[in-house]
Amino acid sequence: MRQGRAHRSRGFTYLTVLLWVAISGVMLMALSRAWLLESRRERDTELKYRGEQIRTALEAYAAVPVSQGSSRSPARLEDLLEDRRSGQVVRHLRRVWRDPITNSREWGLLKDANGGIVGVFSRSRKVPLLAPVGTLTYAEWRFEVAEGAAPGGEGAASTPAAAAINSPARP
Repeated sequence: MRQGRAHRSRGFTYLTVLLWVAISGVMLMALSRAWLLESRRERDTELKYRGEQIRTALEAYAAVPVSQGSSRSPARLEDLLEDRRSGQVVRHLRRVWRDPITNSREWGLLKDANGGIVGVFSRSRKVPLLAPVGTLTYAEWRFEVAEGAAPGGEGAASTPAAAAINSPARP
């Protein structure tokens, strides 16, 4: 009789461990989904922050008084790091941010008629977690200086939604 009882208890232990593994798997799957969701939220927030930093730097670059014939828009983003057009070094941006969605240094660039940069956007075609009205992909979030924007932000497209609505999508 003793062998029968030990044999039955081993089966019960096996089922208990199997149930524990199944419950742990479900909990880990829920945890990974929550982590993925939080990660996407952080990247969305970081894209908005970095895009706004670059847009603000573009406004500051355009506001610097320069001699006749100098462009009011930089030819490349690195020009925002050290602006020597006025005779003094002005730093509009501490560094050229990476695109947090693609993790690349390459941003999509919005240019004016003279080829100067007036805005940036992510090159990602992924669908954002919480897309602003009128946008379907990250590439449609535009961070640009609005035409005729006064220095200090007046008239600027200050949010991804406003910029995306005011600007046609460009590849």
